[in-house]
Amino acid sequence: MKTIKTVISIIWFFFISISSPLWVGCIYMDITGHSKGYAYDMGSEADIAVFLGIILLLLWLLAVVPVTVSLCKKCYCKKKSLIWIPLLAFAGLFVVGICIIGWNEFIKLFGYGYPWLTDRVQGM
Repeated sequence: MKTIKTVISIIWFFFISISSPLWVGCIYMDITGHSKGYAYDMGSEADIAVFLGIILLLLWLLAVVPVTVSLCKKCYCKKKSLIWIPLLAFAGLFVVGICIIGWNEFIKLFGYGYPWLTDRVQGM
């Protein structure tokens, strides 16, 4: 039963780590009030988007933190120096997730790569 729990934890960790770039980008867009895109003025809908961004952030943390802590604890019990393996694996899988969606698409989630937005920021 312990082995099954560990395997399920690793699969969940893999899935969450790979999808984290998309989660982080969507959370950022919601919290900054740009959930419909950077070319759209949300007006009064921005408050709802910020609230949903906070909810998404809490859900993402709820999905990531417990399994990461559990895997770190398992690695620590094996050998103290192995505690970094889950954290490094998360960082590596995060980068793999960025490669899957593409760097340009990932960076667009944060408002970069839009010509009209870049010109406006440089003009300030």
